[in-house]
Amino acid sequence: MKLTNMTERIAFYSFKSGIDLDTMQPLPSEPVLEFTCWAEVPKLPIREFVQNSSEVGFRKESPTFLVAFKLPKPIQSNWQIKWRGKMYEITGMDPDYKKYDLTSISAQEVTTDGGNG
Repeated sequence: MKLTNMTERIAFYSFKSGIDLDTMQPLPSEPVLEFTCWAEVPKLPIREFVQNSSEVGFRKESPTFLVAFKLPKPIQSNWQIKWRGKMYEITGMDPDYKKYDLTSISAQEVTTDGGNG
């Protein structure tokens, strides 16, 4: 693991819901900061870029984050990641149980627009 490659600061958020005590209606989920850490966001290998050249899209919509294996808290799959002002939902995690140094986290950008608007 090269710590010099971990140049991006990311934050992990969980979502806490509640109930309005006056109306007894559910409240919208509020993001709760769990912790922040340094991460590496590797670029797409040329081989993958050439194979997927027919698919148009940006890598930042579905980045992979490499973080240290040992973190302050275990990462939960229902958490979201904030990176460069955008929120990403976790789509997969792959801890390296062989070397115990990195965890690879696949993510997808959370879109808030509900339609074609």
